[in-house]
Amino acid sequence: MNLRLAFCTAGLAGLVLASSTWAQKPTDKPAFTKVRIGAEDDWRPYAYAQAGQPAGFAVELVRAAWEAAGVEVELVPLPYARCMREVEAGKLAGCFDTLRDARTEDKYLWHKYHLFRARIGIYGRSDGPADPVNVQALRGKRAGVTNGYDYGTAFDDDPTMVRDVAASDLTSLRKLVAGRVDYALVFDRVANEIAANNPTLGQGFRLRGVLLEPSLYLSFSKKFPGVEPLIARFDAGLDKIRKNGEYARIEARWR
Repeated sequence: MNLRLAFCTAGLAGLVLASSTWAQKPTDKPAFTKVRIGAEDDWRPYAYAQAGQPAGFAVELVRAAWEAAGVEVELVPLPYARCMREVEAGKLAGCFDTLRDARTEDKYLWHKYHLFRARIGIYGRSDGPADPVNVQALRGKRAGVTNGYDYGTAFDDDPTMVRDVAASDLTSLRKLVAGRVDYALVFDRVANEIAANNPTLGQGFRLRGVLLEPSLYLSFSKKFPGVEPLIARFDAGLDKIRKNGEYARIEARWR
């Protein structure tokens, strides 16, 4: 074999080896063992950044599921709206925590079992009317919401809803107490966490009703190469931690 032929043969072998990471059959075990996933950076206690590192209930669940699946995960803390843009563009394999409904169903790919369920509360001012509030009562009212979040089709698809978009749940609750919005839509555990860390602010708002109790997921990118076998691996890992008790142990730590 002459030098040129040997070089070409070696180059071709290298090309085949490099491309084998992505050219897989759907049933093959992924050749890669590490994945980059976006994690929301300001949604305590579920997912937030602490000293620049992801932390929270959902963060622990996602890490445990990937570990059980034998896949190393790099969690990238990002504001939720940006995180979802990165997923839609295929720059990240996925992001969490995403509400799965008719508005999001076709935008992303999904694992089989949800990460967890949580309640979206309807919050009003403490000095306001004490009557219970439901989604119909929000029509025509100014409702504080967070940029990039989904609130279920009953709210999101109703043109009579007036959305006041803020950068965070904390900002929405501050607007509520200041009288700049009529209500704020915030997951109840998030609102409780905000009240605990901001006692003066917490005295100014009260839960008036429940908007929705949705399931939350890790949403996967349709454009990320080789994502389908990754989803299967994640589902297997999530199923494993539910069966071996690790899910329950994580849940108990954050209860």
